[in-house]
Amino acid sequence: MDLEHARGFVAVVEHGSIVAAAEALGLSRPTLSRHLTAFEAGLGVAVLHRTARQVVPTEAGRRLYGELAPLLQEAARIDRAFRREAHEVTGRLTVSVPPVLATQLTDLLVALQAEHPELSVVLQSTAQRIDLRDGRVDVALRAGALVDPDLTCRLLGRRSIRAWASPAYLAARGVPATVDELEAHALLRTLTPDGAPRPSWPLRDGGRVPVGGRFASDDQRALRHAAAGGHGVCLLDEATASGGDLVPVLPEVVGTELEVHAVFPRRTLQPARVRRFVEAVVGWFRATSS
Repeated sequence: MDLEHARGFVAVVEHGSIVAAAEALGLSRPTLSRHLTAFEAGLGVAVLHRTARQVVPTEAGRRLYGELAPLLQEAARIDRAFRREAHEVTGRLTVSVPPVLATQLTDLLVALQAEHPELSVVLQSTAQRIDLRDGRVDVALRAGALVDPDLTCRLLGRRSIRAWASPAYLAARGVPATVDELEAHALLRTLTPDGAPRPSWPLRDGGRVPVGGRFASDDQRALRHAAAGGHGVCLLDEATASGGDLVPVLPEVVGTELEVHAVFPRRTLQPARVRRFVEAVVGWFRATSS
């Protein structure tokens, strides 16, 4: 059954006239008449009785109208609902962020909800790289290079990564003067994507230095807490390390500049809620990085 022809039939029954129905549908009278003829031919039964003065449904037409009208109303409702997503910030937005950013992003997301009352939010706080291709997460914030061709990204900015320790730890263990002296220190390490402690730290000249250590975590908040407690040296971005209880270690030698991206599936037509969030997080990142 042709959906456009079915709409034409329902419109004729409701308006009682081919001329009025054609005007309501934005069609010419001859075009609608052809649609009705093809509709009845496809069904194999007459559903409209035409007279010189009006058009009324046959018995079969009345039964068919009773079945079709609610279905077309529901189809129209669904169409309107999904078209809204393209232009209005509504529906559920699911965002995945590293734990270190979760608290900060909460304020941004709550502000977006205040601006858009029909927006609901699910914030996932995880250090794991969620697979965005299955459609369950709309946007993820990630550090590092993008290598998946099925994803696209928006560069948010760069964060400076350095080694940090507490003044008390350095007073007790000594301040390393070279990267070779790091071997004698308690190093607090992050994890690789497969869950293993990272075997090396980046150097600002582009190289890497092998590192060991008995404590590792995928949560920068845990590493910061351990470093602030005097338990070792860790790599942190400057925003996470801020607070005055940590000082940089070998700042001109150890560390790197890390790109941070908003990552989402490679789609041409993104819902308005995704576009609005990406715009908001770009502005937020610039403000917090300046």
